[in-house]
Amino acid sequence: MSILWPTRDERHADLLRRARSGDRRAFSRLIRELEDPVRAYIFRRVLNRADAEDLVGRVFERMVERLEQFDPLRGAVRPWVLRIARNAIIDHLRTRKVFSPLDTLGDPVPADVRDPLDDLIERERVELLAELVRALPAETKELFALRYGDGLRHREIAEVCGISVAAVKQRVSRARRELKARLRDREREMEAPDYAV
Repeated sequence: MSILWPTRDERHADLLRRARSGDRRAFSRLIRELEDPVRAYIFRRVLNRADAEDLVGRVFERMVERLEQFDPLRGAVRPWVLRIARNAIIDHLRTRKVFSPLDTLGDPVPADVRDPLDDLIERERVELLAELVRALPAETKELFALRYGDGLRHREIAEVCGISVAAVKQRVSRARRELKARLRDREREMEAPDYAV
């Protein structure tokens, strides 16, 4: 526990403990705190608002069903719920005969730039990066999306995906290096003069 106030993980664990004891307010608060991150996590993967809303409801139903199974000694509440969401997404996509849960990290939104040319260059760079991320293998893309799209820590990603923290760090680091190199190569190709004209 932090010195001044509980961390998010400690607060969630306390709310879950109280919810297990029948405290409906604690359960409602826990749902409110987790709802937006779960909705964002799901929407970035299914890219359909109606399906995302259905899945959010399904995730919290499953959470209620599994409330007693959660072990706070094995991990934090948020990654546990995101793992439930991940499994719900996979189930959903399998029923649709689609199995590529992470074709995108979401729509890139460029920062406000004063110069239209700078804006165009930045937008092209973001689109290029998104294209390179989409080309990653599905498992790597998922780790990358959890880290940079959802802002999860390595430990949380490990809990969501069921792999070791060391494996998460290694794979995310390798993906970053690979993306940097590919981005640099593609930018050089784009900058090279075309003498064939």
